[in-house]
Amino acid sequence: MKRSILKRAWAIALILLMAGTSMAAEWPQGRDPSQPYSGVPRIDLEQKMGYIFLYPRVKVPAYEYCDTLEIYLPREDIELAGGFLHLYEIPESGKAAEVAKVSFGDADAVRVRPLNEEEMEGIMWGGGVCIEVRLPVSLGFDGNYYVLMDEGCFTAANGKVVSIPIANPDAWVPVLKGDYGVGRLYYTAGGEEGGKSSQAFKQKPEVGDTITFDLVMGGKAASAVIYSENDSVWFGEIEFHESAHIVGRVEKDELMWGVLFLDETGEVLNSIDLSAK
Repeated sequence: MKRSILKRAWAIALILLMAGTSMAAEWPQGRDPSQPYSGVPRIDLEQKMGYIFLYPRVKVPAYEYCDTLEIYLPREDIELAGGFLHLYEIPESGKAAEVAKVSFGDADAVRVRPLNEEEMEGIMWGGGVCIEVRLPVSLGFDGNYYVLMDEGCFTAANGKVVSIPIANPDAWVPVLKGDYGVGRLYYTAGGEEGGKSSQAFKQKPEVGDTITFDLVMGGKAASAVIYSENDSVWFGEIEFHESAHIVGRVEKDELMWGVLFLDETGEVLNSIDLSAK
């Protein structure tokens, strides 16, 4: 899909959301999953996967927190298969290192869901699905990332069509932005902060495991407070006024917690829910 079309689609999404539109999404006349936008070629969906939108990326970044990469498709006959998504990070000096590897066969990490009304209205589709790929380590604000993906991670047309590989590091460059937020959140086995290799991260945290993340403060955020409705996490401190590298501990199996960001008057700017999914 052309970048100009994507930019237009997501700009309209913002306009629609701000306007509070409530119209039901449907395919405009002459458009369908094989030709989701006017002016783009029609694709034989029995032979090819068709149009795909990847999120987040340079032109459409995530803000404040991101632990899930998303693949949007206008067709609805998508099924997960095998193969892996690989997230690489390039440090300021040195070569790229794999920081996350997610199997499309892992039901705890990857799922397919229908698009909701807001999404369909925003990207002007009458239907479609989103493939959510949950990362074992969330994106960092200063991270220089790219994604590679194996061929055949998902299929369509009753298995006749397989997803093509992403082999070019420039094809999907995830970006996290914002004046404040949570970056590089991950869990490791009890007492181990570690977490520089994809093997060290735990997708499903357990009691006693270590929580590590970077708290980023800036902009209108004057303070941040870590909260938990069921005391499922422990941190030595819970209120912060500056950016910090934070380490805590999982206390209960039902993980319910997050971070509140407040302005200088004490009004809540944002609440980032970090509960286990």
